[in-house]
Amino acid sequence: MFVGLREIRAAKGRFTLMGAVVGMITLLLVMLTGLTGGLGAQNTAGLNALDPQRYVFGNALDDTAPEDPTFAESSVTATDQSAWAATTGVDEAIPVGMTQTLVTGESSGSVAVWGIPEGSGLVEHTASPALAGVTEPVDDGAVVPESIAEELALTVGDDVTIGPLELTVTGIVEDQWYSHSAIVWVTTDSWQAIAHAGDDVVGTVLAVFGQEDTAAWAATAETTATVSTGVSEAFQALPAYSSESGSLTMMQGFLYAISALVIVSFVTVWTIQRTRDLAVLRALGASGGYLMKDSLGQAAVILAIGVTAGAGLGGGLGALASAAVPVSLSVLTVIGPAVGIWVLGILGSALAVRRVANVDPLLALGGN
Repeated sequence: MFVGLREIRAAKGRFTLMGAVVGMITLLLVMLTGLTGGLGAQNTAGLNALDPQRYVFGNALDDTAPEDPTFAESSVTATDQSAWAATTGVDEAIPVGMTQTLVTGESSGSVAVWGIPEGSGLVEHTASPALAGVTEPVDDGAVVPESIAEELALTVGDDVTIGPLELTVTGIVEDQWYSHSAIVWVTTDSWQAIAHAGDDVVGTVLAVFGQEDTAAWAATAETTATVSTGVSEAFQALPAYSSESGSLTMMQGFLYAISALVIVSFVTVWTIQRTRDLAVLRALGASGGYLMKDSLGQAAVILAIGVTAGAGLGGGLGALASAAVPVSLSVLTVIGPAVGIWVLGILGSALAVRRVANVDPLLALGGN
């Protein structure tokens, strides 16, 4: 890298511009990756934290299993629950009702309402011990998330209106999220009234806990006309999650492609401009392999500086933005895009400088 490093020092402006472009693309990718993770968590955090062995979707309107189950259309009955609870390997089959509505106190806010049987223990399992009051919802009571309690200035004992019901705040817990709304926990009876569900409908899905017996669980799914999925598969039953995640992932793909194209273009032009300098080195006895290593080393240094600056700036801006927008930052979301761009840049550079190994030393002597 004897020549490569000296060229960087000699052409500071050119290489600074290239490093800045790489840094900006890295910054965008870090922010976009963090935003993708944050938006995904606001869609699915509650489902993920509940963490059953399987989610069971049903169709209370007829006796056919849903072909393409979604949380918006699913419903399970007490008969479904009993059948699954009696299945080999099932420890518990707990109905969880899910709907979205407004909660009104001194002001109002949009929430997701989850209805669970009294004494199920799901709130403490999902949202940690209570920050105030109790964790388990009781009849005519609601356990509200911390963010809603702060937004509506609620404390334990206050009355709130959730849909058509007036309930008393019995507890405040840490936030969990479902479909971009914080989760308010109520009893199954309260959920039925809020969601206008029939008396035979006890929930949107069943959260099944236990050790899966594939044959037995498949048989129960068939006899009850239900569909069971794993936790990560259940995310796809949220239409907003699928479209949102797909769009943001596609944008990340475009940015990676753009970064590779920009790097290849720059290195190609730079290689053409320094062809005569490389020819001099060949005339002095430098091997093609040496020139390749020098050129790739030069590209590696510029890329490393650019992605490091971009990742650092992206991580800092993401941390600041997380107070206002759902950005999820981790080592993976910061380092991952930086490594990805660096690797793509090296591969693109190798493609661009492949002609270096075959530079004709006669060019240094003015030959054609």
